[in-house]
Amino acid sequence: MAGLRTFDAFPKTEEQYKKKSQKGGLSSLLTYLFLIFIAWTEFGNYFGGYLDQQYIVDPDVKENVQINLDMFVKMPCKFLDVRARDLTMDNKLAASELKFEDMSFFIPYDTRINDIREIITPELDEILGDAIPAEFREKIDMRMYYDENDPSSAGHLPVLDGCHVFGSVSVNRLQGELQITAKGHGYQSHIRTPMDKINFAHVINELSFGDFYPYIDNPLDGSAKFDKDDPMTAFVYHTYVVPTIYQKLGAEVDTNQYSVGEYRYHKDDNSMASMSLVPGVFIKYNFESLTILVADKRLSFLQFIIRLVAILSFVVYIASWMFILVDIGLVTLMGPKWSLRYQPDIASQGILEKN
Repeated sequence: MAGLRTFDAFPKTEEQYKKKSQKGGLSSLLTYLFLIFIAWTEFGNYFGGYLDQQYIVDPDVKENVQINLDMFVKMPCKFLDVRARDLTMDNKLAASELKFEDMSFFIPYDTRINDIREIITPELDEILGDAIPAEFREKIDMRMYYDENDPSSAGHLPVLDGCHVFGSVSVNRLQGELQITAKGHGYQSHIRTPMDKINFAHVINELSFGDFYPYIDNPLDGSAKFDKDDPMTAFVYHTYVVPTIYQKLGAEVDTNQYSVGEYRYHKDDNSMASMSLVPGVFIKYNFESLTILVADKRLSFLQFIIRLVAILSFVVYIASWMFILVDIGLVTLMGPKWSLRYQPDIASQGILEKN
């Protein structure tokens, strides 16, 4: 038995008679590069987090909300009447909480005239970077127009044909309307505004709800409306306010965003609505009962590892099956020499295999 020799039924081919396919090597390289790209993307998502947006029932029971208003109206302040009225028929004299300043009416540069800003939900980082609570600015210093030490310079003051209305007014958190009308028109007053003084051309520098954040743009911010053919026009804005909470890394901004629709009525309109409205600026508001929660969240490290392994394993599994299917297709259609697998070296072929 010691002299017996054993033979392998299926001997292995020596390495010198093997040749690696360049096509298979290229496919492996592309697969590895794709795996690295997937891993790099997942690492970026892990450290950068992801946005979770959902609707929730408003967690706080709020009875009041603050309306922030900053606008120019082409009428002297003494003729303006500002009121807030809601579904409960609560009629509040909002002028007692706002500030009024006589000014020379003008439309600031880069103001959208008879147009509304496109409504776009701000990005989370943009909100957190710009959400700085503040108060409205103080009155414009009129001393820039004249020298208070020179009485003769007072004659150079501009014509004060407008009114700067700014400040915050607290209203019931119900469907309602902020009404800016002329005294004696719409509500009884001891002053009746002359017809030739009524002109509700206006510029809205700021209109927002809730805490005032001066660097967050709203749909009506920086817009102007006027009708040069009919100063007695009634301008109506319909706003739908949605409470929105932004959360990131422990920071939280509780604010509101709103959509808006606008239309206007002329004294010559025959509709019943135009007949019941007096000239003015009417801002209708309605508060949604749901809150949008926009939160920046991150996976735990264990969840990240499991997710990464699962994705990479799936990619390798799919790539291997694609390799096999493509190889079978090439061999079937174009012959064995097109196989993506290992191929025998041409130099090692027998005499019968050579052409």
